[in-house]
Amino acid sequence: MSRYQDWIEAEAAAAEYDEWKRRRDRDAGVVETTSARIRENISTSEGDMSEFQTVDSGKQLAKFSPTDSAIAKLASEYLPLKIKDVNDDKGYAIVHQARMDIRNKRVSVEKVRKELKSDALEYGRKVDAEAKRLTALLSPIEEHLESEEGAYNRAKEEIRNAARLKAEAEEQAKRDAEAAKIKAEQEAEAARIKAEQDAENERLRLEREKLAAERRAQEAELAEQRRLIAEQQAKAEAERAAKEKVERERQEAIEAKQREAQAKIDSEIAAIEAERRAAKERLDAERRVIEAEAKRLADLEAAHVRAAEMEKAKAEAAERAKRETEARLAREAAEAKAKAEQEEAERKREEALRPDREKLFAVADAMASFVVPEVSEDARKARAKVMGVLSRAAQSIRKIAGDITNDEDE
Repeated sequence: MSRYQDWIEAEAAAAEYDEWKRRRDRDAGVVETTSARIRENISTSEGDMSEFQTVDSGKQLAKFSPTDSAIAKLASEYLPLKIKDVNDDKGYAIVHQARMDIRNKRVSVEKVRKELKSDALEYGRKVDAEAKRLTALLSPIEEHLESEEGAYNRAKEEIRNAARLKAEAEEQAKRDAEAAKIKAEQEAEAARIKAEQDAENERLRLEREKLAAERRAQEAELAEQRRLIAEQQAKAEAERAAKEKVERERQEAIEAKQREAQAKIDSEIAAIEAERRAAKERLDAERRVIEAEAKRLADLEAAHVRAAEMEKAKAEAAERAKRETEARLAREAAEAKAKAEQEEAERKREEALRPDREKLFAVADAMASFVVPEVSEDARKARAKVMGVLSRAAQSIRKIAGDITNDEDE
């Protein structure tokens, strides 16, 4: 269905291209008529402009370019231009260049009009009339060239679309043919495999009949062997049950040890967390004491400053300088004391957290060195996951222990 639709669209594009050629040929007569009309308007306008040339403004209007004769020459040169078809790239380039030439001249007329019109209103009206006249002469030429360019571009695009649709249809046909070929090959291969399977089934049937005959001939001899085998199987089953019991008890013992180790780890982590909270509370209390002392010293310093300011008006310049020096020394002493106390508090805090960090590192080491017992082939992936969990947990605990000081600061 899609290929048929593509064919319909390609046919429609071709019909549109033919219609474009017919319109272009029909418009050729219109172009000739337009060219004649422009030449007639130029002749008439030359007579009308004679009045302008008799006044002083005629010199200003002479600044307009191109002249009437130049426009007539352009009309005779450009209006006959045509684009033969969508393959006429050279004709398209000539029409495009001609249109750009006309456009530039029209823009130049408009630019001169704006310059001349700014001198006076009356003169501006004359300039507008001249520009309008020249624009009216140039516009049909430009419109014709634009029409030629537009028709060329549209036809070019339609042909490109038609070629694309045709290529897509051919590609789809190739894909359909390839799919049919693959399907036929698959069906042939399936038939060959079925024939081989039927032959193999027949061979197996004959083999089974032969084996059945031999088995009946050997039943008497195999009766004793079956009895011996049954005894051996019963013995093997008893040994297997005993081994499974031993293995189950060993596994239960290992799991109990693991639960005990996990409980111990959880207990140690809880204890570490409790100690960490206690250390934090102690450090917070010490910090509050330091801050209170710093505030007291600051208040005392403020009181000294206020007292110094009250005595400032009464004392001589030398005495005032002395008191200010004493106040500065007292402030520096207080700041030094506060800084020393703060550093001592940080040192004590770091010292207090060191046992906690070492305990956490010990937990990480214990977890990293924990040996997961060997398991059966089916449980090896689970054992590997458990080992990975223990390794990642050990790494996380080491990181937490290393960041314990930063966590407390935050």
